Amino acid sequence: MNQFYCSKCEKTFSDGNKDYCKDCNNNLIILDPEFLNCPVCGCKNLYVKKNFNQLLGCFIIFIGAVLVPLTYGISLLVLALFDYLLFRRVEDCLQCYKCKLEFRGANFTGRFDPFDHHIAELYEK
Repeated sequence: MNQFYCSKCEKTFSDGNKDYCKDCNNNLIILDPEFLNCPVCGCKNLYVKKNFNQLLGCFIIFIGAVLVPLTYGISLLVLALFDYLLFRRVEDCLQCYKCKLEFRGANFTGRFDPFDHHIAELYEK
């Protein structure tokens, strides 16, 4: 079954109208499950990452670090465990190095590496 992606509201659809997004009426992009290249810009370099707000993860650890003197370090361990459990539960998403578009909720069958700074430097403007 084909998947369609709306770049405006960043949602993936597998049913419904194949031309326009049902939420914002934007044109939909057909997604190839193997993701050989980005359907928007044609870039062949994509990376996998967690669909999680990194600032929230840092904030959780920061709160644990602030509470260390009061809890003798137990708060840091508890919140690090909580952060790890969130990390395991959150799904992966793909992101393009060139156009920085994130494909959230898309099913992909290819194998993708995590973010690589050397590849990202090739696409810096």
